[in-house]
Amino acid sequence: MNYSMLKLLFSFALLLATVASQAQSIFDVEIVFFKRINDLHLKGQEQPIPLTESSAQYSIGNSESQLPPDYQVLERSEQKLEGVFHRLKTSSDMRPLLHVGWRQPLYDKAETPWISFKLQDDPELPGLVDFNGLIRFSRNQGLLVENQVVGYRQGKLAQQKAIETIELDTDNKATQETLNLLTDNDERQEQNDATDEDFQVPDELSGFFEMSETLKVKLDKLYYIDHPTMGLLIKVTPYQASLEEQDALN
Repeated sequence: MNYSMLKLLFSFALLLATVASQAQSIFDVEIVFFKRINDLHLKGQEQPIPLTESSAQYSIGNSESQLPPDYQVLERSEQKLEGVFHRLKTSSDMRPLLHVGWRQPLYDKAETPWISFKLQDDPELPGLVDFNGLIRFSRNQGLLVENQVVGYRQGKLAQQKAIETIELDTDNKATQETLNLLTDNDERQEQNDATDEDFQVPDELSGFFEMSETLKVKLDKLYYIDHPTMGLLIKVTPYQASLEEQDALN
């Protein structure tokens, strides 16, 4: 085999490697976020827990999203965790709150923006109520998913402090309405707890809780991030881009 033939074969192999690399330069990222609704009596951190990137300019949610220009929200028909999301709805221990996905090019970690999400559940339901989260998928010696979620629920003690603070300014109509609402909630809780004078019921789930994880992921594998108060399911799949999409990226 002469030198020209070897050079031709090498060039052909390099071309195939380049095409394969380009064909897997776009990925679908999908997440399902849920909270736990077990009978938990936990005390979280009293002080707020800051997010890694508090000024993230991009966000995603079930109803409204603002993603980077080269990202796009996955249509319902393109999502692969729809069945998982609906099965969680039948669980007695978990309550799914968010199911979203997006399509994105793969960038180095330093070039990949954070995507935020913010959720609020019915305060009358068990478990945490408010959630603020961040997530991103990037290239960093492999495929990397980073996520941080801070959940919060105001406990009875914190609620009582809020009532005492508001009582100092009851001349304001809006303040008085807030005070009435807090007082009503507090009275209902006392009625529920007063089943036995000698029985000490622990404070409800309260405070700030954090779920943070950095994962090296494999394609098409479902990952489960667990926490006593919440959880996250993540799946990353390669997207076969069209020639037009590849040309746009290049």
